[in-house]
Amino acid sequence: MLVAGFLVLAQLGMGYVAAGVWAAGFHGLVLATIAVLVPWGGPRHNRLPGKNPHGASDRGIGVVLHRAAAYDMLARVLTFGREGRFREFMLGLAKLQPGEAVLDVACGTGTLAIAAKRRVGSDGSVTGVDASAEMIGRARAKAERSGLDLTFVKGTAQQLSFKDAQFDIVVGTLMLHHLSKPARSAFFREAERVLKPGGRLLLIDFGRPERKSRLPRFHRHGHVDMNAIRTLLTESGFKITDGGAVGTMNLNYVSATTNREILRA
Repeated sequence: MLVAGFLVLAQLGMGYVAAGVWAAGFHGLVLATIAVLVPWGGPRHNRLPGKNPHGASDRGIGVVLHRAAAYDMLARVLTFGREGRFREFMLGLAKLQPGEAVLDVACGTGTLAIAAKRRVGSDGSVTGVDASAEMIGRARAKAERSGLDLTFVKGTAQQLSFKDAQFDIVVGTLMLHHLSKPARSAFFREAERVLKPGGRLLLIDFGRPERKSRLPRFHRHGHVDMNAIRTLLTESGFKITDGGAVGTMNLNYVSATTNREILRA
């Protein structure tokens, strides 16, 4: 597998000369990590079948990542060992305040949720939800080691098992590309429901690449059309407040607030 990976790099040839030695080294590291993780069995993807009550496509309502330890390892590789710093950088866009109630959807192994808890403090609350029991189990273990009080629940973005108007902010990072369009719409409706009037939604995901990569695609979903996301949010009862490039790894963000207070005026 490693030999095959480096042969791929060799075949790309002059594309790496133009990109530079750092790009070649980075992609070689990713390929080597994939070669290690594939025999181990993860991160494994499962597409959830069937229709949900919100009308998601019967071709699948999303991709569920498993193999939590492999997920953490890959995250460390892709962020050069600075995943915590990377998550803190993304949290800066959330503008969390002490005492707020936060919901992290598709929370993975809980790194972002734990960082959020440190920001909202003891008077605030952070809940993470993920469709993978393995991710939830690892998130709970990490939270216990951190000595922080967080809640992690197994569930999907399309069917949030929380009361209406429970959270000040809902955060969804690097998860939209795992959802079909109907599933995204269902998630946005659920987010609007569980947010308090005037509550905030922050979405961060991979945008359209400026140029087509010559690397093989190891990830089945390459990017998210943020203009389409803005349209879906508006249709789901949100008011767009901000958006643009995050400034790293081709990530883009959209922030919005619930529109209920305006509609009642």
